Amino acid sequence: MMKTIEHLLKNSGLPGPRGNLELLYSFSKNATKEEIDECLSYYKDNLHDSPEEFVVMCGIVGYCIRNKDNIQNALNVTRQFATHSSWRIREAVAIGIQEITENHTNEIMNTLEKWANGNDLEKRAVVAALCEPKLLKEKSFIIKIFDILTKITMSFDKIEGKLTESQNSLRKTLGYGWSVAIASLPYEGKEAFESIARCSNKHIKWIVRENLKKKRLTVMDKKWVEKMLSTFV
Repeated sequence: MMKTIEHLLKNSGLPGPRGNLELLYSFSKNATKEEIDECLSYYKDNLHDSPEEFVVMCGIVGYCIRNKDNIQNALNVTRQFATHSSWRIREAVAIGIQEITENHTNEIMNTLEKWANGNDLEKRAVVAALCEPKLLKEKSFIIKIFDILTKITMSFDKIEGKLTESQNSLRKTLGYGWSVAIASLPYEGKEAFESIARCSNKHIKWIVRENLKKKRLTVMDKKWVEKMLSTFV
C-alpha cells in the first residue's frame, strides 16, 4: 500500500499548474478501502499545490466510486471536503459526484438539493458537479438542474456589496455552469436563463454576461445570444 501512495506522491504533477488527472482516475477506479483511507489520512487544512493535496483528491474520488452503491453515505462523507480552502480539493468533490451520478440521478439530486441550501462553497460544489456535459442526458434531470441553478443564482439578489472569497468562487462557477446546462436542453434552458437575466442585481448581471460569452451558446443559437446581449446586458 505504501508503494501505491508513494507512486501518487511522486507522480502527482504538483506543485505545478496541473495535477495528474489521468493517474487520479486510474487510481480512484481501482483503489482498495485501505488505500483510500490512507489517502484521506493526508487531509489537513493547508494542502495548497502539494503532492499531498493530490493524494487527498485521489482519496475523495476513490471514496465516492467505492461507495457508489450507498450514495447517501458517499455524499455525506464527501460534503465535508466541499468547503476546503484548496480549490483542487473542492474540485475533487465535484469529480467524485460526477463519477457516481450515472444511474443514480434521483438519489444524487435529492441529496444535492440539500447542499443547495448550504453555504456558498457547498452550493458551488452542486453547480460544478451537475453542470457537466456527460451527465446531462435525461430531460427531467436537466430541468431539475435549471431549478437549482435559478435558486442558487437568485441568492445573489440579496448581495449588493463586495463578494467574499467563497461567494466569488460560487459566482465564477455559475458564470459557466448555466451555459453547459442550456446547451444540453436549449428551449427550457433559454427560458430559465431569461428569467434570471431580468434581475437588475450586478452580480447576477455578471453571471449572465459571462455565460453569454461562451462559444457553446453562440454555436447553439447565435441570434438568441445577440438578442440577450442587446436586451439584458
